[in-house]
Amino acid sequence: MKRVLFLISVFALLYLPSSGGNALNAKIGKTLPAWSEGYLDIHFINSGRGECCFYILPDGTTLLVDAGEIAKGKIGVAQRPNGQTLPTITYAKYIKNFLPTGKTDIDYCSPSHFHTDHIGSTKMVSGKSPAGYRKSGLLALYDYVPYKHILDRAYPTYTEDDVTPKMEGQLSKDWATFVTWGVKEGKFTAARFTPGKEQIVLLNRAKKYKNFSVFNICANGFVWGKDSNGNGMLIGGKARRGGNPTSCGFHIRYGDFDYIACGDVSWTSQNMTAFYFRDYVGNNNLDAFKCHHHLAYNSWEVMMQEFNFDPQVVLNHSFTAKKPHPEPLSRVLANCQGFFATNIHPDIAAANRELIDKIAGYNGHIVLRVKPGGKIFYVYMLDDSDFEYRVKSIHGPYNSK
Repeated sequence: MKRVLFLISVFALLYLPSSGGNALNAKIGKTLPAWSEGYLDIHFINSGRGECCFYILPDGTTLLVDAGEIAKGKIGVAQRPNGQTLPTITYAKYIKNFLPTGKTDIDYCSPSHFHTDHIGSTKMVSGKSPAGYRKSGLLALYDYVPYKHILDRAYPTYTEDDVTPKMEGQLSKDWATFVTWGVKEGKFTAARFTPGKEQIVLLNRAKKYKNFSVFNICANGFVWGKDSNGNGMLIGGKARRGGNPTSCGFHIRYGDFDYIACGDVSWTSQNMTAFYFRDYVGNNNLDAFKCHHHLAYNSWEVMMQEFNFDPQVVLNHSFTAKKPHPEPLSRVLANCQGFFATNIHPDIAAANRELIDKIAGYNGHIVLRVKPGGKIFYVYMLDDSDFEYRVKSIHGPYNSK
């Protein structure tokens, strides 16, 4: 019996993702415990210069959505952790710190769209690859934590057609060059992000976590919905602009836990996502939500309001003096249990003190951690002033609906 237990222990050490101890044993002022198998981690990494969302799925499969790198502007917040550390380095250090033990790369990389605050900008280029693409943000991060599979809205042609809007973004052509090069050289595989499909799947122990899924909601202006008979189908059509309205979005379901993130989707596309919320999640039944478009003035449109779209917890990547906008923020705060933001610009705080005081946590990294099975989750705010990732505040437990 002792020999059997020994062999089991050796197998676990060699082949299973690290448990990292007790993932919920977080303490104020101490580094957040590592991910444990069975947990779902959602990390909003704060550089003050763009969005970067890193996911560790229950079996250790990893997903990266965006790694923006915009230049300092007059209305931007302070760069984190300091003005000397490039956002790419901030993202790389954070991801390497929280990657499951034994992993050195990221399984899935899926940019929501190609704007500077999501994949990088010409003003922050750190070099040029032999393949010809300029390195910034998501394009530079690959050198530190390689991607194994790419999902984006325009692969493989990266040209405008009847269903694909023109690519917007300073480095959008560089992105196309990067992916085309990587696939040709066998560095990674790639596919088009397609609404109505489950393209992000568990790669280690999918059978163990049959109650987990990632379902694609929207891309290029198309959204997954239902016809008059209740059958799933694409609704809407090609977005008129090739930026925010084309954002890729998905729905993570883990048992009773539901989370939705749709990049910067806006205008018509955003209103159509409200039908998905209603038909596939249910009114007042969403547990966590990543704000559309950094909670800008156009981020909580008519249909979201009409369908009583009230998530328990709302997470926001924001880094300018215009986002989050006070009007949608007040609506969100009135209907959720906790609102969390990577940054609140000092100008917004000064002009809306009473509103800002109602925010559960802001100015730092955000981590949403779901317990195995999906019934309970917590939110942690982490200190972003260094690379220690100390816990600033703990929120929860929240019960999944």
